[in-house]
Amino acid sequence: MVKHFWEGFRKRSIVWQVTVVFSLITLIPSIAITISYFHIIQNSILEESQKNLKQYLKKMSSNMSANINIANYTFKDLNFSQEFTYYLDPGNLLSNREKNHYINSIQVELLNIHNMYPNKFSSILIYSKNKQISQIGGWSYPLESLYKTDYYHEITDNSGDIIYGNIRIYDNAYGNLAKYPNLENEKEQVLPVYNKIYNISTGEFIGMVELDISLKRLIDIESLATENPSITYMLFNDKNKLLYSNNKIDPKDCSSLSFPGNSGLSNEVLNHTNYMVAYDRDAETGLMRVVVINEKEVYSTSKGIKLALVLIAVICLICIILLTSLTAHIMFRRLKDMMKMISQIESGKFDVRIETCGFKEISSIAESFNHMAKTLQTTIQSMIEREKAQKEAELYALQVQINPHFLYNTLDSMRMKCEIDSNYQMANSIQILGSLLHYSLNWESKSVPLKEEMQNVRNYIQIMRMRFRNKFQYEIECEPGCMENLVPKFILQPLVENCFSHAFSDMNPPWNILVKAVGNENRLIIKIIDNGIGIEPCRLAQINEFLNGDQPNIGNRKSRHSIGIANVRQRIELLCKEGSKLTISSELGRGTQITIIIILEEKVD
Repeated sequence: MVKHFWEGFRKRSIVWQVTVVFSLITLIPSIAITISYFHIIQNSILEESQKNLKQYLKKMSSNMSANINIANYTFKDLNFSQEFTYYLDPGNLLSNREKNHYINSIQVELLNIHNMYPNKFSSILIYSKNKQISQIGGWSYPLESLYKTDYYHEITDNSGDIIYGNIRIYDNAYGNLAKYPNLENEKEQVLPVYNKIYNISTGEFIGMVELDISLKRLIDIESLATENPSITYMLFNDKNKLLYSNNKIDPKDCSSLSFPGNSGLSNEVLNHTNYMVAYDRDAETGLMRVVVINEKEVYSTSKGIKLALVLIAVICLICIILLTSLTAHIMFRRLKDMMKMISQIESGKFDVRIETCGFKEISSIAESFNHMAKTLQTTIQSMIEREKAQKEAELYALQVQINPHFLYNTLDSMRMKCEIDSNYQMANSIQILGSLLHYSLNWESKSVPLKEEMQNVRNYIQIMRMRFRNKFQYEIECEPGCMENLVPKFILQPLVENCFSHAFSDMNPPWNILVKAVGNENRLIIKIIDNGIGIEPCRLAQINEFLNGDQPNIGNRKSRHSIGIANVRQRIELLCKEGSKLTISSELGRGTQITIIIILEEKVD
């Protein structure tokens, strides 16, 4: 796209180009000033929004602290008026009069709490070890009923008198002393606050008072939401898990939120939307108070200012373009004639020359173009001559290639001489060498029947037998039905050669080589197995990455081993159907197995 734009720009007149360039140069400072002014306004709005966000967070914190203080005052009033240390002690035997007094006193106190703090607590419960008063309907329960709850440990593990428990769903199994309508049917989260009661003499844990505060009432969301409906108030636990939000926010969208430190400001993304976030952690409960606002709401007031600035910028741009265009027409009027001559040079007529006349600047431009045209003409002529010489050299090289037939005749003469001298073993070896040479030089067909490739491997192994004699054993197995299958030429001998040059190079005999070909449905599978030294895991990984196409070459070093594998892999990819491949498996000290899988053409009945 940039290239296309640049080509279009170059084809325009010089007046148009100068107009565009100077307009851009003049416009850049104007745009920079406009953007800077807009950023100043935007930063001012941002600072004001952050200040307001902190105020909303402060109100939320104030509401929460006030409600927690109410819970603490309620505990103090209950402890002061009810003598829990006596009545909850299992060691005290209570008379009927004492029981009735205790029940009536508690009920009166609960009624006073309800009237003083209406709709403040979801439930007020008393747990006692004294079984004489532990089971009173609606508000008093035995302490042992908490033993099997999953939150009992947070009570016993804390040595304090007043404990702020973990947020949990309101448990309506214990009744509803606060008399809230339909609360038993709500799955509302509450903050449990416990006041542990101890025996004054022994220090034994004998009972507990529990106040459950709804999270909505903990932060008094009704009073907060009326001030600014666009503000979202949230509560998180100490593991940054969302517990409550006054707006519908998926907890999964909050999983990426982080709160460095105990308080601060940040910008976060929730459900693909940018938000400004203010947060602080409550020291007593450990809950993280969070206030967020959509950045679109923050910057909505700046839309009008942005529109006005854009209009001013557009007007300035039009004025700048008109003034620049007029100035350019006056300055470059005489260049139009020169542009016609330059167009002829661009079309390939490099023998065209521009007259050097007029102003000094115009004459310098004309001289530069004349020099350019002459240089291009000389360069292109030189390239044509070099290309012609290269073609002649390639033709000459083809003409002087050595015809290999004289090598066959020479080897045949040597074989006959050996037979005359009764050296039949040498004659046989020379004949095999001739067959190898003929097979390697005859490339009329890129694919051959498998039986010819197998015979070439036998010939190569017979030659290697002259060198290593009885140091190795070999087997060549091929299913009869596979013999006529076409395979890329010269894919087996390089791999067998690797056995001698690498697998057996640092290993004492005996050596074993197995070449096996089997057919499997429409696949031909050829395996070359040796009992050599194997391949190091690092090197094997590099080879497999190359075979899988993950790397352009095998490691950083080249060898006959890697070149042979690379050539075989390349011929398989070029000549065989898709799905054909070469794989290598090896175990250090145990040997190597090379597997060639060739997808065969489907036979037509």
